[in-house]
Amino acid sequence: MHRASLAVTMLLSALILSQVRLTSVAAWGDEGHRFINRVAADKLPSDMPAFFRDSAARLSYLGPEPDRWRDTRGGLAALAGQNGPDHFIDIDSPESFDAIPNDRYQYSEWLRAKGKDAKAIGFLPYSILEGYEKVLVLFRLWRDPRHESERADIEQNIVYSAGVMGHYVADGSQPLHATIHFNGWSGSSNPESFTREPLHGRFESDYVKANIKPEDFSEMVKPARVLKDPFSDIMKYLLDSYNRVPELYRMDKTARWDASNHSPEAKQFVSARLAAGSQMLGDLWYTAWVNSAGADRR
Repeated sequence: MHRASLAVTMLLSALILSQVRLTSVAAWGDEGHRFINRVAADKLPSDMPAFFRDSAARLSYLGPEPDRWRDTRGGLAALAGQNGPDHFIDIDSPESFDAIPNDRYQYSEWLRAKGKDAKAIGFLPYSILEGYEKVLVLFRLWRDPRHESERADIEQNIVYSAGVMGHYVADGSQPLHATIHFNGWSGSSNPESFTREPLHGRFESDYVKANIKPEDFSEMVKPARVLKDPFSDIMKYLLDSYNRVPELYRMDKTARWDASNHSPEAKQFVSARLAAGSQMLGDLWYTAWVNSAGADRR
């Protein structure tokens, strides 16, 4: 009886540990997500619909929305478990991601054939792509609603979907959401002696809350432009974040990532990553709007 109880306890402990990545790590904290959505909204071209440009405050509020779904109080776990892998992708070998499929389920099969679990590697490119397509379809409906009386309802759906999409786009600009080294350097190989202690929260939440405001990076963001190939651009964006991981860890060695870090280099690094998130988000919103005019309607 005691052995059975011990086995159950060990199994439950293993399951809990396996979920740490899925439930405890959030990119940019509340402030960073709000900032990225707000700056993206402020940089929209004048030909975006007025209702959307006038929704900057709502879009900003929605930036942290998917992290609010992580609330597991009272034993709730299904949503956090389902939603967790949408926030990251572990790009441990960039060359393997040169030609990944643009479909979540084909990607899962592709990884399974390599002996890997897609839930463990992450679905972030698809969270972004699917969000973009939702907004595009909604803009298409708004342009030509079946019932004019429903236009206001469609507008609410557009703003909500665009704001939530912003969360995943912002996750993609945080380098620690694109690597296996997401919370301290992992693995036996560590040639530069990077820290192995947790740094995820102190980088994206503690540091940002204490040191960053939207005006620190808003001037780095250009007016939104149309992307020719959204999925390809999404992957380039995520690979660029991945390439910043060693720099992030090196900077922690000279000025620890936390609220007391006042290094100008640290501020420039984080501001540039937040600006990259706002730029990609604004570009995707605007691309969805422009492309919604050219799609065949059924």
